[in-house]
Amino acid sequence: MRRGMVSLVALAAAAALCLAPAAGATGSRGSHGRVLVVDKDAHRRTCYGKHHRVFPTIQLAVEAARSGDTIKVCPGLYKETVTVDKPDLTILGANAGRDATRDHRGRESIVEGTPGTGALGVVQLLEDDITWDGFTVRGVFAAKENSPGMYTSPAHSGYLIRDTIFLDNGSGIRLGASGDHPTLVCRNRFTANNEFEGPTGGFGIYSDEGAQQVLITSNLFERHNGAAILFADKGRPQRNVRIEHNKSVDDRAFASIFNSTRFRLTANSIRARLLPPNSVQEPASAIFIGARNDGIVVQKNKIKSASGNGIDITNTGEPGTDPSAPRNVVVRKNKVEHVQASGIAVSATGVRQYQVLHNRSRDNGEFGIHFASGTNGGTVTGNTALGNEVDCKDDSTGPLNIWTANTGVSSQPAALCSAPSLDDNPVQDGRHHDKKKSRKHHKKTKKQKQHRPDPCACAYHPRSM
Repeated sequence: MRRGMVSLVALAAAAALCLAPAAGATGSRGSHGRVLVVDKDAHRRTCYGKHHRVFPTIQLAVEAARSGDTIKVCPGLYKETVTVDKPDLTILGANAGRDATRDHRGRESIVEGTPGTGALGVVQLLEDDITWDGFTVRGVFAAKENSPGMYTSPAHSGYLIRDTIFLDNGSGIRLGASGDHPTLVCRNRFTANNEFEGPTGGFGIYSDEGAQQVLITSNLFERHNGAAILFADKGRPQRNVRIEHNKSVDDRAFASIFNSTRFRLTANSIRARLLPPNSVQEPASAIFIGARNDGIVVQKNKIKSASGNGIDITNTGEPGTDPSAPRNVVVRKNKVEHVQASGIAVSATGVRQYQVLHNRSRDNGEFGIHFASGTNGGTVTGNTALGNEVDCKDDSTGPLNIWTANTGVSSQPAALCSAPSLDDNPVQDGRHHDKKKSRKHHKKTKKQKQHRPDPCACAYHPRSM
């Protein structure tokens, strides 16, 4: 576990290095190489001036480039497959440095798949230390099936994927990374990447070939029929991944994690899709921690809706795979409300492997916090569960889970939680509001947000991580 913490700290330190304004970002070593321009309309004077070599397609520019070069792509529609097989290239679209999760975008450099696009993806990054910034990547309009918008090779690493819109692809990114250099996926918008009939479609980010040393941060995910992020229960294991400060709106689920080690899911905002009455669709949990995970921390997330559980810890895996229980899972300081099943549900069979600490679970359709019969020896401390069908419920038979200092009105069996009183801290009982403390907390939170480093706002060098 200690080695994993070092790796995750390295990712955090790397993000803190990114403090320079994004608009001037040119990638890893682009400023020391040549500048190549792509202009499909062959303007007499291109959008980047007339003193550069000009190419009609992105692929032709990649083929002419050398390591360290920067390729700048003018606005327009580029119907092509882009295969980048040279290291240390920086490829900048017309909106490089402009946050794709917001609306202040100019004319787009659009890369669109073609009917002959290979199964790997519209954009294929097949070498180390490649920056891709400021595009829209989309599938073929009205096609029955589409490949991923982007594929990153599991044999390479050091990718920076930033400020790009992934729209109507089979999945947004099929993510692989060897971990030799950290990979950063940030400030992208993933919208309705559902155009694929099969198990690899319907996801914003999909990983099944191994991804290591990856930071996924400050992205917007919306309207995916699968999970916004899926680390799949097949292929190679994933390690040392941080998923933080992302927003998920109307996705079926936010994150489903299998077969992974040393993951952190922190400070994500989730409003997952709800199901109408009598729906035939299977409900889905907002955050799902499944089989063969080890060293997972789920903390400070805000879950405002889901068709299943808010946070779900279970042995479930793909049919035919090893259903080993997840190990070393900590669920801490999350806020879960208005999900259609239970706020926090633990049914995994590991003994003394699960800690549920200082969470708030309110107004959910079934249980606030539920430990199922096969879950034993867990720790449940300092949580608040109110307004649920049953606030605190434990079906285990032994060794018993340890419940201490939890607040809730209803409990099965009795005494798992204590009812709130007038003397309780307003943060715990949720019924009293101290305006002075609230204003102070609001000012502190606002100040923290203003000073939180933007991990994308830098001229990025992967090796600095």
